[in-house]
Amino acid sequence: MKRYNKILTAILVFMSCMAYSQQIADLEGINYQAVAIDTDGKETVGKDVVGKPLYNKDIGVKFTITSGMDGNIYYQEEHSTTTNDDGLFSLNIGTGEVTPETDYTELLEMPWINGDQWLKVEIAIGDDGDFEEVSNQKFMAVPYAYYTDDIADDAITTEKILDSTILNQDMSTESVDTRVIEDSTILNEDVSTGAVDTRVILDSTILNEDMSTGSVDTRVILDSTILNEDISTGSVDTRIIEDSTILNEDVNTGAIDSRTILNESIQAIDIGVGEVTTDEILNETILNEDIANATIDLTTKVDGILPVDNGGTGIDASTAANGTLLIGNGTGFTLDSLTAGSGIVINNTAGGIEISSGVQGVNSAVAGNVNPNNIANGDTWISPAIPLTGVDFGNIVVGSIDTGLQGCQMTTYVTNTNVIKVSIYNGTGGNVNLGNGLELRVLVVQ
Repeated sequence: MKRYNKILTAILVFMSCMAYSQQIADLEGINYQAVAIDTDGKETVGKDVVGKPLYNKDIGVKFTITSGMDGNIYYQEEHSTTTNDDGLFSLNIGTGEVTPETDYTELLEMPWINGDQWLKVEIAIGDDGDFEEVSNQKFMAVPYAYYTDDIADDAITTEKILDSTILNQDMSTESVDTRVIEDSTILNEDVSTGAVDTRVILDSTILNEDMSTGSVDTRVILDSTILNEDISTGSVDTRIIEDSTILNEDVNTGAIDSRTILNESIQAIDIGVGEVTTDEILNETILNEDIANATIDLTTKVDGILPVDNGGTGIDASTAANGTLLIGNGTGFTLDSLTAGSGIVINNTAGGIEISSGVQGVNSAVAGNVNPNNIANGDTWISPAIPLTGVDFGNIVVGSIDTGLQGCQMTTYVTNTNVIKVSIYNGTGGNVNLGNGLELRVLVVQ
């Protein structure tokens, strides 16, 4: 038997508005119910079973409402659902996830009055996004409850009346009682210039929350219009008071307590010449961060000896002898000389200290290359003369080559002025091959 994978759906559609007694704006959508059927069948022993419901199956459903059978997409949404034991699933058109292809985001916005809307249904088995069309039918009468010529009670509410629909000449005198007008119903643009005479506005009629930011321009407020008792605590933020707004004559004696003046509130440009004298400045009033760089020149302000506690040495530097140093003694500083140890000579001079030793070292990093090659047991290999400037009889010469001696003994010695040799003795009991082209490094102590 041949098995088919294509799945179609047989659909039973039930559509209605959610509740007749509701206002149109409260309608939640259109009920949709269907049974998903496998019309290609499943392979069994001896026959194919056709028309079996797709039970307990995850499916994706896409609803598309178009103008005409294949016209513009008015509304499109997608649902994810699961069929029950009988293959039945129920959805509410208008509550799915609206796709970007739709012209309207809500059912109520659609032009139902046109009366030519079609409903296309697509199914994705397994909810994998691979939708297949299973139905495309024209709407009948029931969904058009969204738009009707028969107006039920409460069908027209003020929420649905468009701007300028009700004109002044349509309203009789006293037809609107201002006591029932809700807050924010009358907007600024609805009030013509001069329509409201402020002389008839009762005290406390205009509240703070009724005035938008910037609605009152302080430039047109007359002097003495705003009284102290009209200003609540914290209503005026000093950070937004413009320069020169508060004048000296506006400030009562004692009105400003210097203890409440914030840092940086008083600037140098605000202080007149001679206004502040140093006699009135309290200790610790001037902090380090208040003093600009180069404001105080210590070379002209400090006399005598600057104590250690204040960053000085605590001594008179003019009494320093030749070659003396500032040396800490745990509590301050003293002027003292260095003490020479064994084999060290110290010479104190004006402006300097010379330290020397009786032993002088001359370090010649590389003296040349040697080629000892193979040395038999008991033999001594002696290198040719190696010139080395700066050596003489009586110098101590220490040498080293850049390979292991393998138990041999190596000696470096002076044979003549500016000449040294290398001697390697093999007493290991066997032949030793040290190779050729070995780098010789020496240290000469005079």
